[in-house]
Amino acid sequence: MFSFKKSRFFWLRSNFILILLTALLLLNKPYWEKNANVMFFMFVCTAELFIILLSLVYGFQTKKTVARPPSRAIRKTNIPIGIFVFSIFSLFFGFAMSGDIPYPNSALIIYLTINMVFAFVSLFVPTLIIKLYETNVYDESNGLVTDFFRYVAILVSSLNYEVQIVLARLPFVLQRLMGVIFIAALLWELTMIGLIFENN
Repeated sequence: MFSFKKSRFFWLRSNFILILLTALLLLNKPYWEKNANVMFFMFVCTAELFIILLSLVYGFQTKKTVARPPSRAIRKTNIPIGIFVFSIFSLFFGFAMSGDIPYPNSALIIYLTINMVFAFVSLFVPTLIIKLYETNVYDESNGLVTDFFRYVAILVSSLNYEVQIVLARLPFVLQRLMGVIFIAALLWELTMIGLIFENN
């Protein structure tokens, strides 16, 4: 059975994230390659096609359903720690590559690359990767160290987690096939970003 409502909700939520990512790219538009509009269009189209594919998977009711833990990851008390972690990591990794790609898109490159690594490992142990993320992010205990690792996990592997909990609904072969498509899509997106700033 297919739920159009669930599929639409996932599509809208995913497109909100896509808008944020494209906004990051547009922040560095003065540094774009002369013909970068074509690569930008391909970046958006590839992401949109994968989102539509995931939305269709999310809308189907399957025997295998993986639900995220009921506890909230982000609370008012740990938001300052989250801001600190995001600021330090994005600045560090962002400026580490700023010689080739300007900040904040240098940080975006790192984010997508790390998620691609997690996506590759997820081809072999998807359940372990999902549980590892949930253990760090949805830990109900409070504390500086717990909150620090919570936001580190969100920063480095949130995209892969959101994709994997949808793919976990699928049978083994289809799950791995979609995992390979996800890795290919990430590799393509990284290539497009690199070409956008090719002569920077």
